[in-house]
Amino acid sequence: MKALAAFIMKGRMQAVMVASVFTVLALLITPLGIASSAVVALVVLRKGVQEGLLVVVLGVVALSFLGTLLFGQPLSLAIVGALLWLPMLVLGEVLRITRSLRLVIEVAVVLGAVIIGLQYLLLDDVVLFWSGLLEEYSAQIMDARVVSEADRKTMVADMAPWMAGGMGAAWFLQLSLSLFLARSWQAALYNPGGFAEELRQLRLGRWLLVLVPLLLVAGSLSDTPGFSVQLALVGMTAFFLQGVALVHGLVQEFKGNQGWLIGFYVLLVIGMPASFTAVSAAGYADGWLNFRARVRARNPKGDE
Repeated sequence: MKALAAFIMKGRMQAVMVASVFTVLALLITPLGIASSAVVALVVLRKGVQEGLLVVVLGVVALSFLGTLLFGQPLSLAIVGALLWLPMLVLGEVLRITRSLRLVIEVAVVLGAVIIGLQYLLLDDVVLFWSGLLEEYSAQIMDARVVSEADRKTMVADMAPWMAGGMGAAWFLQLSLSLFLARSWQAALYNPGGFAEELRQLRLGRWLLVLVPLLLVAGSLSDTPGFSVQLALVGMTAFFLQGVALVHGLVQEFKGNQGWLIGFYVLLVIGMPASFTAVSAAGYADGWLNFRARVRARNPKGDE
């Protein structure tokens, strides 16, 4: 990873090339879109938003050319690249200026909420829209011999009411992980260990601690998941990140080895979605109780 970050920082064209390649590969391996966005964020963090904008413009041109070669449609890949990269100009610059991981994550929360709001603003019926998309997509990928037609329709009906918030939460998480990756690259090159310490200290603002339960309470007044519950999904995802930071912080405070973190991530993956809820709840509780500070206060010298 350090070698890749060093290559990106060698020059503008290297950054454009890596970002464009990751964008194309993301069509096959979706998580690589995070790496593509992280390239732009790294450039902004190190060289500023103007240089980042130049990389985005050149990258869009490169993707237009690749889109023509691969699909005969110059705008297809270019639009994907723009969607991945443009938010990084804003978030990367916020992080560069403020040096506050907490603040930039909160800005990303707002962007996730905007995605949800745009769906409710532009679509006549959000649930109906997602039902149609899920119906078409599930019919194409699910084998009727494995999943019955009745079960497939039930799954679509269960998922559709949550897709607006799910899209906002996924957008927020993608932005956040891209920032984390870019910050880790920057630290590896110029400040070894710096990002790890920032992550271990991550705690979100009190306004989210108050807002999320209010949104959930407001949503409970309706029989179907409404706008407020969809927004709460983004907030819960933010506290999921704080929960992850809490685990990293506690392992550090207790002088645990990296095996604890590996075990945590394995359990996190195999325990989804229950593990997501548990980590989010832990992150939310940490917002009020500050477990890391309590552990540090009991062991101020960091003794074992």
